[in-house]
This record gives sequence, structure tokens and C-alpha cells, in this order.
Amino acid sequence: MAPKIVTLIRHGQAEHNVNERYHIRDPYLTPLGETQCLTLPDRFPPSPPVSLLVSSPLKRTIQTTLLGFPTQIHSGVPVLLLPQLQETSSLPCDTGSDVPILRADPMLKRTAHGSRAVLDFSACEAAASEWTSKKGFWGPDPAALTERARWVRKWLRERPEENVVCVLHGGFLHYLTEDWKGTGDFPGTGWSNTECRTYVWVGDTDSLQETEESKKHRTHGKPLGKTELNQFLSSHT
Repeated sequence: MAPKIVTLIRHGQAEHNVNERYHIRDPYLTPLGETQCLTLPDRFPPSPPVSLLVSSPLKRTIQTTLLGFPTQIHSGVPVLLLPQLQETSSLPCDTGSDVPILRADPMLKRTAHGSRAVLDFSACEAAASEWTSKKGFWGPDPAALTERARWVRKWLRERPEENVVCVLHGGFLHYLTEDWKGTGDFPGTGWSNTECRTYVWVGDTDSLQETEESKKHRTHGKPLGKTELNQFLSSHT
């Protein structure tokens, strides 16, 4: 049985989002990004209850999940790190860290409430070092990204949980949602940091459709970032 609701969330502001510091490998959230994440509990609907948290295994998305959903994590909602949700480019800022580094990182161990978080690294371990290679299935080219997004939608469709939350990245969100509609003069729909959008399935397909209620709460008029814009242009030429 497929999940009834899938909520997608972009991570909080990270170090590379400030002054275009794309050379930073797998950056952390900024203090502002942490504050943005702490507002998620008040902005996220309490019903229906979240039954699964899925995060890209980059540091900024893990932090966003830990800071944004402490109550759910404390109550036992699983946190699965899914490498297929990683960002699109091969820049250092969008390249993940090896699992031993993530496991040992004290920044990735506790929620906003101070409780210890149990992270499920099994999907990362199954992919071994391939998921950080940015080659083949994991590559930054539009064909690979389209296939990876299709894989994620199929994976989500097959999950038994009713309400799944995914925390991921601005660029890959466009591929996952297949949403490249223009916003004003901009060639795509940019996601603000920690913006949430809720989706349901289109019939028996693996396509996602944003709910009308979610559209009402969108952050309107935000342009794509430079990396997202480049991804959009390369996928539409």
C-alpha cells in the first residue's frame, strides 16, 4: 500500500548558500539555517502523524531532520538516510561524506530536544562508496538525475507507511516532483530553505501531484539559485 501523503522539505540555509561557497565539502547548516529548522514543528501539520522520516545523507539535510522533527524522532519514528535523495551537482558542497565520518559526527547525533537520534545508514552502506562518486546512476547529468528521481518515486510508492516526510535539496526537488513551471519571470519554481510541500499520487502511477492546500502555502516569487538554474537549463536543451 502506497503512502497516502508525501511531504517534501528543502533543508535549512547551509554554509555554501552564503557567498556562493560551493567549494565546502558537505557543509553544515548556518546558525540561521538551524533557526529555520527550529520553526518546522510550528509550521508542520500535526495530523496525520508522520510515520517515516527520510533524509538525504548530506550533513545539512540530516541536521534539518534532527532539528525539525525532534518529537517524532523521540517517539520512535524511523529516520532513514537515502543516498538517492542527494543533490544534483558534483560540486564539493553537493558531495556527501563517507558513512564512518557521518556516524562519528557529534553534530549528527542529537535532536533539538537533546535526545539521541538513531539514524538508519543501511541504504548508504548498501550503496558503498558509489553514492559519493557522482558517476553513472549517481551522476550530475540530466539523464541520470531523471532516472534517479524516477527510482525515488517508485521507492516511495512501495513504502507501507501512510505519511512519509523527505528532507532533501533544491535542485533534486525539481526532478523528483517533475515540476519546472515558471514563477513570474523565472524559469522554475524555487524552493525556500525549510519550505514544505505536500503531495499525493496521481492514480496508479509513480507521479506526484501537489495538493491544492499545499499550493496555497507556497513561497511565491523565489528564483532558482545558480546551481538550480544551470540544472534547469541543461535539462531543457
